[in-house]
Amino acid sequence: MSGRRRPQEVGATTSPELDLAELEAVVVDALESRFELERVRLDGAELAGAEAGSGRIEQALLSGVQLDGARLRGVRMVDVRAERLGAANGDWSSGSLSQVEIVGSRLTGLDLGAAHLSQVRFRECKLDYANFRHATLADVSFEDCVLAAADFQGADLRSVRFDGCELRGADFTRAELERVDLRGSTIELGGSLLGLRGAIIDSLQLMDLSRGIAHELGISVEER
Repeated sequence: MSGRRRPQEVGATTSPELDLAELEAVVVDALESRFELERVRLDGAELAGAEAGSGRIEQALLSGVQLDGARLRGVRMVDVRAERLGAANGDWSSGSLSQVEIVGSRLTGLDLGAAHLSQVRFRECKLDYANFRHATLADVSFEDCVLAAADFQGADLRSVRFDGCELRGADFTRAELERVDLRGSTIELGGSLLGLRGAIIDSLQLMDLSRGIAHELGISVEER
């Protein structure tokens, strides 16, 4: 047998550990600072504009929950699945997300600046204008997501996959990338293209980026 190792997968490789039978269906109409939601199922809660920093959500299923504009700075989420979540223009900065899956959700303008994300999967989400500045992302997947004008400036990305995503205008200036797979996504980026050092792209993407990279390096491309 060959002693070669299989290539390590890029992106999230585990899902939230949820036993649906153990989740208690609860009704929540307000969130207070340092709130705690554990082993719960939350359906259709209207919590837009909540001011509730440093709360915790653990082993939870959120379905149709509305958190648009909610300020949840420092929120901690562990083993959470969210479906049809509304969190546009929310503030989750400096938060911590671990083993979280967010599906079919509207997260336009969500602030995840300086947050820590580990084993997180975003699928079919609108994340245009989302802020990931100075965030740490490890083992994170973005699948079929809109990330137009998303801000990854100064972020630290390790084993992150963008699959079938729209990244037009996204900014990776001064980001640190290691094993970041952009293949299969649209990457007409804003900001410095040198921030892609450490990314994995395909040959067609390289052609699309080549003129921008040459410009940043001061290389003139002229035909004789």
